[in-house]
Amino acid sequence: MYQAGRDLYINGGASAFVPPTVVPLNRSGLERQDFVGRNTEIEEILSRLQTIPDDDVGSVLVLSGLGGVGKTALAVRAARLAVEMEAFPGGAISVDLRGYETGLELNVFPHQVYSPALKALGVDKIDPIPENQGPQFHSELDRRASQNLPVLILLDNARTPEQVLPLIPNSKVHRVVVTSRNAIAPLLPATNLRLNVLPHEDATAVLESQARRGVPSAGLDRLANLCDRLPLALSIVGAILASDPELSAGELADELSQEEERLEGLEHEDVAIRVAFQRSYTRLSEFHAHAFRTLALNPSADISIDAAALLTDVQHLKAKRALRHLLNCHLLESGDSPNRWTMHDLVRLYALEQAKKTDSAESRHAAQVRLLDDFVKRSASASAWINHKPTEGFPSRVAAMEWFAAEASNLIASVRISNDLGEYDITTGLAVSLVAYLDNVADYSSSLPILFAGIEAGKKSGNQESVAAAYNNLGILYTSTRKYRDAVRWLNKAVALFHRLGESDEEANSLINLSGALRMMLGPEASMDPLQRAMTISGRRSGFGLTNLGISLRESGRFKEAETALRRALEIHSRNGARNAEASTLAQLGTVLLEVSQQTRSRRRLEEGVYYLQEAITAYKDVRDRSGEAAALINYGNAIIMIHGKEKALQVYRSALRCFRDIEDDHGQGLATGAIGLALAQHGDGAGARPYLIEAQRLLVPFHEPDKKRMIAKYLKLG
Repeated sequence: MYQAGRDLYINGGASAFVPPTVVPLNRSGLERQDFVGRNTEIEEILSRLQTIPDDDVGSVLVLSGLGGVGKTALAVRAARLAVEMEAFPGGAISVDLRGYETGLELNVFPHQVYSPALKALGVDKIDPIPENQGPQFHSELDRRASQNLPVLILLDNARTPEQVLPLIPNSKVHRVVVTSRNAIAPLLPATNLRLNVLPHEDATAVLESQARRGVPSAGLDRLANLCDRLPLALSIVGAILASDPELSAGELADELSQEEERLEGLEHEDVAIRVAFQRSYTRLSEFHAHAFRTLALNPSADISIDAAALLTDVQHLKAKRALRHLLNCHLLESGDSPNRWTMHDLVRLYALEQAKKTDSAESRHAAQVRLLDDFVKRSASASAWINHKPTEGFPSRVAAMEWFAAEASNLIASVRISNDLGEYDITTGLAVSLVAYLDNVADYSSSLPILFAGIEAGKKSGNQESVAAAYNNLGILYTSTRKYRDAVRWLNKAVALFHRLGESDEEANSLINLSGALRMMLGPEASMDPLQRAMTISGRRSGFGLTNLGISLRESGRFKEAETALRRALEIHSRNGARNAEASTLAQLGTVLLEVSQQTRSRRRLEEGVYYLQEAITAYKDVRDRSGEAAALINYGNAIIMIHGKEKALQVYRSALRCFRDIEDDHGQGLATGAIGLALAQHGDGAGARPYLIEAQRLLVPFHEPDKKRMIAKYLKLG
């Protein structure tokens, strides 16, 4: 008896035993208004609690997730609702197993639970011998099962299966809900419900509920984003607002906007976000703790297996196992695609804090450079697929474009990080290769700061070729955004610098880009001089010059000469694998043939134009050029309406409109909306056309489109 007492009440360190917390669950607290959201999860939990278990659906449900994601609050809420619905006439109890307390002696195990659990279930006579209490607990549950009196047992904060298994009832009449930060469901076995952060609307609702006062929606949005929608962080922020009526949401958001101070700010009274993460972190092995800290050095929250291996400097298999372990500990989450993971923003800040405390600045720098070096090499290889056929790197254009799409957020962030680390060659390399892709997907807001960072880095490192390349890309970017004066200024700087450096091919390329900007700003005649200079000095890039020559000739009405130039350009681009240039040339050739068919009324030329436009759309898709694809779709629709009629053309125009909306191109949206309105108006549907034409008129106000505006105004006037 004495030894049994010591086992129960005294731990190995002779610290006083802290009795487990076992309480009956009832509907009390359901009226409180501070629980917000999770309606879908509550419905799923209640459904599982009321479903008769079978081989596929067991009697145990595990709610797992990151510390602070709200597992306990959700479990208690659902349990009380189930009690209110009289689903558990045999009783309902909650046990805090304290699996993540800092002191291991505070962890609760089954032999400590039997007696207080029996008391909470209303059993008065409990066997005083500890060894008999487990059998008595299960005997009582069996008795209630035989009387069809199901019992609900909530086991909160379980870290290991050993804390749970002996408490699971023999009968499936009863239900067990477990909350854990670890992936213990397969070991019980049990059904797992993995919780994520709250949807944005629920997150702002939690903030407003906790603040207990009106808060402007803009302030709520900022705070929800800064908390990355983690319920514990939202509750802390709400409590801070409630405790200080003079503090506005905007002021608090300003305080939390500094990343290095954010975790410090997410504390209120005795609740701190750091503590929630620390309880998971301290359970990691040395290797997994190091992996956790090092993965936070990834440029963004999205982590690939390749990045993990480079950062931790281990083989892929070992890195993958580390990622899997951290996923099971809910310190990482699965990404949007296979072999990708994400780290919650606040967890990342905590991991960075631990990295600065534990790992040397030299080791952190080395880890980041390993990854950034790989990024710049892959980015150069991937961008080469846009207008070349590289001999090494990615096996195909599809693979290169998919890599760009997957790593875009990391690559964009890497430009700033490499600059901050003083790795200027990496900055310039990324600025040149990454922007080629970003321009195709119309991510202009990211491109501009990247290029200016590349220019400054190139100047610091003395890499004048990269500076000139950045000037050229700035000119292309400003041309794409229709800021032609800025485009001309930067392209002139690129031409001059490449000329001074003796880079004739690159000088010719910049002259071709300059001719395009001048053509769009002043008309085709203005493009001829730089174009002729480019074609005089260009060698392998003559295809690009011919494409631009064909465009200028087409816009001048010289269709036969334009067709000849474009066909020659197409042959060169196809031979060189210049897929983006090929797409542009195909689109221009299709447009020329469409205009020729209208002049000559030739059905053959019209069908030939349709073929080239279809090929252009395919080519644009290959290089992810959404703007080019959308523009080609409009011209394709113009051709289709003459062959297949209004309905099929409208489908094509609407596809173009979706593309332009995706890339937030107002000018393109105006053209596509106008095309839809004109098609409807010209086919007798004036009422249907009017809203499209009015919208097109509004969108095109800032842009120089005199012919299109006149035509829209004409049909609006006709009604």
